[in-house]
Amino acid sequence: MRPALLFVYNERLTCDVVLIDIQNMNWLNYQHLYYFSVIASEGGIAPAARKLKLTHSTLSAQLKSLEAHLGTLLFDRRGKRLWLTSFGQEALSYAVDIFRLGRELNESAQGRLRGRRKMVVVGVAPSIPKSLIAWVMETTLASENVSVQIRQDDPPVLLERLMLGRCGMVITNDPPQLPRASRLHVQILGNTGISLYAHDRLARGLKKDFPAGINGKKLVMPMAGGPLRKALDHWLLEHELSVEVVAETNDAGIMRALGTLGTCILPVRGIVRKEVEGLHGLRLLGECVGVRETYYAVTAERKSHDEPISAILRQATRHLEHRH
Repeated sequence: MRPALLFVYNERLTCDVVLIDIQNMNWLNYQHLYYFSVIASEGGIAPAARKLKLTHSTLSAQLKSLEAHLGTLLFDRRGKRLWLTSFGQEALSYAVDIFRLGRELNESAQGRLRGRRKMVVVGVAPSIPKSLIAWVMETTLASENVSVQIRQDDPPVLLERLMLGRCGMVITNDPPQLPRASRLHVQILGNTGISLYAHDRLARGLKKDFPAGINGKKLVMPMAGGPLRKALDHWLLEHELSVEVVAETNDAGIMRALGTLGTCILPVRGIVRKEVEGLHGLRLLGECVGVRETYYAVTAERKSHDEPISAILRQATRHLEHRH
């Protein structure tokens, strides 16, 4: 027998929506679920109580009722901070979907929703080339059923959003550091080689004597500590090259703009070489053999097979295979 919805009006004449499994009488209180989602997003009961205009004790009791109903803890309590358990992460993912569908239902009833589009939120690390993001979104943007929200932030922040259910997937070039018992899935999308470029007037004479010719020259480099910077530092050390790092940035667009000034050498990813060649006089000096940048996609386990996310993964893998 299928579950039924029961609309229960409380003493304030506001409606609580309860999902009833008539066969097992297993009730899920959606108001409790909503309170749980606010606690998760606010990072604790106290800030959530202020936002909801409820007392701390009332909200704490509501959370305990939901945990008792589900038969497991939703948070680990560490000091004053609450951290989602692995099941809490999964429950929050369901809650986000449930309330999103509720908003769509309201909009549909009021005639504001033209065709039902599924929203996919994609988190992107700042160092990912913007053109790569455009290429991997091409199929999704052409869909009539999906809209995409792209958020750029540091990988740890994006992964936290993913665990909280605020994001459908994260694309990063940092090897993801996931907490134990995390229900996240990591997939390698592909990798690309790295070459060095310089303005034509600086490149003359350097290309013939590459890589020895760049010794003592000025370079724009990725930020220290990142995987690409570490690989480039190792490559320079391996070839006994000493360079002057005059600027550091993880933004490929800024790096490219600095390179066009004609005073320094810059690393360029193989997947965007065609964009760079001939741009404002930039010329290829040579390839940093052995240096490659790897791209990763991180998704929640139960989301990894959603069609919009699967389409992005397929497009990214296919693109990187042909443009590495």
